[in-house]
Amino acid sequence: MRGYFLAFDPTFLSAVAPFAVLAVILFTRHPSTNYIFDEQEALLANPYVNAKGGLGFLDAIHRDFWGLPPDRSVGSYRPLPNFLWRTIWAVTNQPFFHHFYNVLFHAANAALLTCVTFWLTRKRGLAYLVGLIFVGCAVLTEAVSGIVGIADVLGGMGAIAALAALALPGWAMPFAVFAAVLFGLFSKESALVCVPLIPLAALIAAPLTHPTRPARLVRALVALLAAGAAFVLYVELRRRWFPAPMPAELTAPLPEGAPLVKRALHDALVWFHQAPLPRDPLNNPLSTADTPHRIAGALRVYWRGLTQIVFPWTLSGDYSYPQEPAPDRLVFFESVAGAAMMALPPLGSLALWIAALRREHLERRERRSVRAAFLVDGGQATSRRWPLLIAGALLAAAAVGLAAYDWHALRPAGRVQWLRSLPLVLWPLPFLPALLLGLGLLVEGTRPLPCPATADRSAWVPLRRGYAGLCIAAIGLTWVVVSYFPHSNIPVVLPTVRAERFWYFPAIGSSLVLAVAFSWLHEALAGSTLAPRTRWSWRAWVTPVLFVLFFGFQCVQAYRHAMDYRNDLEFWAATKEAVPSSAKAHLNYSVMKGARGALPARLAASQAAVELAPKWPMAHVYTGDTLCRMHRADEAFPHYQRGMDLGPNELSLIALALQCLHDEKRLAAYEAELRRLAEEHPGTWLAYLAVDTLDNGEKHGGVDPKYRPRGYNEGPKE
Repeated sequence: MRGYFLAFDPTFLSAVAPFAVLAVILFTRHPSTNYIFDEQEALLANPYVNAKGGLGFLDAIHRDFWGLPPDRSVGSYRPLPNFLWRTIWAVTNQPFFHHFYNVLFHAANAALLTCVTFWLTRKRGLAYLVGLIFVGCAVLTEAVSGIVGIADVLGGMGAIAALAALALPGWAMPFAVFAAVLFGLFSKESALVCVPLIPLAALIAAPLTHPTRPARLVRALVALLAAGAAFVLYVELRRRWFPAPMPAELTAPLPEGAPLVKRALHDALVWFHQAPLPRDPLNNPLSTADTPHRIAGALRVYWRGLTQIVFPWTLSGDYSYPQEPAPDRLVFFESVAGAAMMALPPLGSLALWIAALRREHLERRERRSVRAAFLVDGGQATSRRWPLLIAGALLAAAAVGLAAYDWHALRPAGRVQWLRSLPLVLWPLPFLPALLLGLGLLVEGTRPLPCPATADRSAWVPLRRGYAGLCIAAIGLTWVVVSYFPHSNIPVVLPTVRAERFWYFPAIGSSLVLAVAFSWLHEALAGSTLAPRTRWSWRAWVTPVLFVLFFGFQCVQAYRHAMDYRNDLEFWAATKEAVPSSAKAHLNYSVMKGARGALPARLAASQAAVELAPKWPMAHVYTGDTLCRMHRADEAFPHYQRGMDLGPNELSLIALALQCLHDEKRLAAYEAELRRLAEEHPGTWLAYLAVDTLDNGEKHGGVDPKYRPRGYNEGPKE
C-alpha cells in the first residue's frame, strides 16, 4: 500500500481508483433511495428533463436549473447539469443512478487536485494528502450525495481543471484556462470566482509550474485575459439565450450626482443581468435585515462553516428560520471571528508569498555559484528559443495592430459588419486568441533561469522543496475566502442563508492549506522527510496519529450524513434533530409522515413548525390540512384561515385548504368567513379562488383542477 502511493509519481488514473472506492463507501446512498427535497423540483418536476411541452435537447440553454423559462426563473442558470440529467433520464429515472455519477465525479475532482498538487510540489505524499482530505471532506456530503449538488461538483471540476491548465506551456495554457472556466460557469455561476483566483494562482505558482521560465506577471496576465474572456462570453451568451427580467433595483436610474464607483457598479450589474433572486425570510432571515446586521449574520454563518470544514460535528441539509436568524447586535464572538477569518487569510497569503519569493531567490543565487550543476542557455531545452520569440512577437503585434486598425479605420468607415455588430464588450474577443498565443510563445522563448539538471544534462529538475509549501498555502488561504464570498450574503442577498454545498469551491483551498499544515507539523516534529530514518521516535508518530483522528472523524461524519439520504423521511428526521430550530425541517418531516399515513405524528411536527414560525403561511395551512385529513375540519379551519390571511397569494396553499374543506363537506359552513377573507384581500389569488370555489365547487369537484397543487413526488403538471 505504501509503495502504491509513494513509490511512483501520482497520475490521474492511479489516484482516481482509490479515491473512487473511498467516495463510494462514504457518499453512496441506499439503492432504494427516493428523490429528496430539491431533487423533486430539479428532476421530477423539471419540464426540460421530462421533455414536456415539446422541449428539445438543446433547449437547456433557454431554461434555468429547474427547467423554468426566463420569466419564471429563480436565477439559477446551469445548462450543463440539465444536459447531463436529460441524457441519463432517457436511460433511467431511478434516483440512485442520478446521485451515483456525482460521487464518481467528486472522486475525479480529488484525483485531479492530487495531480495539480504533485505538479506544483513534486511531493507524492503531500499530493495524495490533499486529495484524501478533499475526497473525505464531510461538509461536502450535501453536494456529493445530493443530486442537485452536481452543479457544485461540475463547477468545482472546471475550477480544478483551470488550475491544472497552469502547468501547460505558455502557448497552450490560456486556451485550456478559457475552456475550463467556461465549463465551470455553465455548470454553476459560482465559477466566476475563477476570474480572480486562477490568475492569482498563476502568479504565485509560476516558479513551480515553470521553474526555468517563471515569467510570473505575463503568465498571470495571460490567465486573467483567458478567464476574463470566458466570463464575458458566458454573460453575453446567457443574456441572449436566457433573457431573464432585470431586478427591480437595477431598472431604476441612479440619482443625479451619484458617485463614480456606485455608477460603475450599477452599470456592471446591469450588464451582468442576473435574474431576480427570490427573497424568502423563511429560507434566508438575513433578507429582511438592514445591511450592517445582514453582514454580521453572514460573518457568523461563515465562521460556522469554517469550523465545519475542520470539525464537522453537526451536518444538516437545511438551516432555515429560525435556525440562523438575523442577529440583534453587530458585535459578538462569531461575527468578530468571521470578520477576522475574512481579512487575515489574504494577508497571510501575501506574507507566505513574500517568504516564498525570498526562499526562491536564495536558492537560485546559491545554485548559480555551482556552475557545473547547471544547464544555462544551451542544449535541447533552449535550441528553439529564437523561432518561438519571433513567432510570438509577430502574433502579438499582429493582434494588437489588427485591433487598432479595426478600431481607428474599419469601424469608422463602416466596414467588416460582423465586427461592428458585436457588443463593445465582445469586440476584443476575435483578436484575443492571437494575442494570447503570441504572449505564450514569447514566454516560452525567454532565456531560461539557472536550474539544476539531471546527470546527463538532458532534463530540468526543479528545486521546489524550499518554497513549494509556502506557495500552495498562499493559494489555498486566499482561495477559501474569495470562493466563499459570493455565497456569503454580503455582496448580495441570496435565496438561502446557509447551505453546506456552498463549501465545495472553498474546500479546494482548505484541502491545500490543511495538507500543508499537516506536512509542516510532521517535518517540525519528526525532522526532514529527506533524511533516511532508521527508526521513528514518538515525535514522528504525533502527526500521523492526529491526521488519522482528523480524517477518521471526517469519514465517520460524511458516512453518517450520507446515510440520512436513504429516503426523504430519514432525511428530514435527521435534519430536525441536527437543527431543531428549523421550522422548515419540522414541517417537511410532518409531510413525510403524512405521506406514510402517520397523521398524529404529522400533526405534532406541524404544530412544532407553527410554534417556531408563527407567521409562516405554509405551517398554518399544513397544520390545518393534517387536522382536515383526520376528519377534524372544524378544528382545521382556524389554521386555514390564519394561513390564507398571512399568504393571500400562495396559490397552492389556498387550493389545498379549499379542496380539503370541500372534500369534508364543510366548505359551505365557512362561506361567510371565506368571502370576508376575499374582501379583505382584493386582487389576490385568495380573492379569486375562494369565490370561484364557493360558486363553482360543485361543477369542478372542489377547486378548479388547473389550480390544484402538484401532488408529492409527482412530475411536472401538463
